[in-house]
Amino acid sequence: MKINYKILIAGIAILICGCTNMAPELLDENPSDPNCTPQFPEMNITYDNYVKNIVSRYCITCHQGGNSPGLGNFSTYNGLKPHVGSFFVRVIQDRADMPQGNAPLPKRIRDSLNIWINNCSPEK
Repeated sequence: MKINYKILIAGIAILICGCTNMAPELLDENPSDPNCTPQFPEMNITYDNYVKNIVSRYCITCHQGGNSPGLGNFSTYNGLKPHVGSFFVRVIQDRADMPQGNAPLPKRIRDSLNIWINNCSPEK
């Protein structure tokens, strides 16, 4: 009887702990690094006013989540944000290999994406 009681307590504890964590899509809608300092604060390049259109045009074909061939779901800011760290090598540098079949992007687009990242990748 004591063993069943301990299993029941352990199960309830796991259930309570598991339910206190929110799914990533329900967390802060504007995740940002509190230690990040924008390098070009006068340049207003945000996800909403620029990056979303670039991603929709060049990336979403492969990076739309689900069974798509590319890693990640770039259809939302929160889906794209965890992958921004790899953008310099994969998208921005002159030898970039993304987007596949269209790399590198035009220099002006890569420069704007670089400014966005150096400004802490703001959403709005």
